[in-house]
Amino acid sequence: MPATLAPSAGPSATKVPTVAPSPDSTPAAACPRVSAGSAASQAQLTAIRVAHQPGFDRLVFEFGASAAPGPSGMPAYTIEATSSLSGASGQPVRLDGSALFGARFTNASTRNVDGSTSYAGSTDMRPGTPLIRELRLVEDFERVLVWGIGLDHLVCPKVSELASPYRVVLDFPSAP
Repeated sequence: MPATLAPSAGPSATKVPTVAPSPDSTPAAACPRVSAGSAASQAQLTAIRVAHQPGFDRLVFEFGASAAPGPSGMPAYTIEATSSLSGASGQPVRLDGSALFGARFTNASTRNVDGSTSYAGSTDMRPGTPLIRELRLVEDFERVLVWGIGLDHLVCPKVSELASPYRVVLDFPSAP
């Protein structure tokens, strides 16, 4: 059974990958779901970086080329506030923090087609930044990759894409 995101009652998906951040007291319903990337593209997760910058906590998912059938490129993804996450087992996954986001990537994995590892980093991180409390791998099954992001409090991220290599960047507004 694939991981599930229990979506907040927010607006429908948008094809534009950049959404402006909202003030700190934003209700979950005000954080729009962000969906972008290409459903035809295949990718391998190669790195994750989390850092605090003046005014925001940044989370970066970096992808490399894949040997899976189809073109390599930015995988399809959805970033959304959620009330809960569950893995393939159906059991809820608990994360530290009072607000929760799910980052779901389709046609992406931490394992190459030959079984070798493309991402050797931690699958449960507590980066010590002001806002991002925990980042945990929820699912990596049948080329669906889901990460849970636990925040100290709810804020809406600005989501953007970068190329060479392909990256999905989430900037969560925080105190300087």
